[in-house]
Amino acid sequence: MADGADATASLEGATRSDAARRWRRLAIWWPGLLPPLVVPASYLIDATVWRGIIGKGPQETLAIVLMGVAVTTTGIGWLIRRNRIGLVLMALAVVFLCREIHFRGTHRGVYIALGLIAVWCVVWRRSLLAELRSRPRTRRWLILMVWAYTIAVLVQRRVLKGMAGEDQLHIQMEEVGENVAHLFFIILSLV
Repeated sequence: MADGADATASLEGATRSDAARRWRRLAIWWPGLLPPLVVPASYLIDATVWRGIIGKGPQETLAIVLMGVAVTTTGIGWLIRRNRIGLVLMALAVVFLCREIHFRGTHRGVYIALGLIAVWCVVWRRSLLAELRSRPRTRRWLILMVWAYTIAVLVQRRVLKGMAGEDQLHIQMEEVGENVAHLFFIILSLV
């Protein structure tokens, strides 16, 4: 009789433990909710006296600051670790910063630089994938960063065009979305 009770208690404990483990795995992805929330947040902020903070000017200034921090943190990370992921991230951060500054030649230069970085990634794919497998936090934040940039690009491409008021708010939503992605980039460079 005691053996049956022990087995039941053990099974209940294992079930709770498995449920807690699954919850922890899901909970670490909560930042992925932030990029899609940019859209409703932009509508809410636009309806308040705080509407100026989501304007193009303040958001573009913030973007330059955020990408400057990302360049610094990825540069320091690469100097400390001297790994290929760090080099790729630093190059990406520099390219994104140049894109945010908007000086002559950046439009075409960004695409050329991204193409060169893509070639690096293809050539180094085995070592990059091995590094990502051994660094789950880096892998997670890389996925979250790509997700955030994807949402910002979709907003920029006007996929929400049918929504009421989107024509007045799409630039603000794009800029705020990009800044969320830039913030994820900084976090990625720190993990």
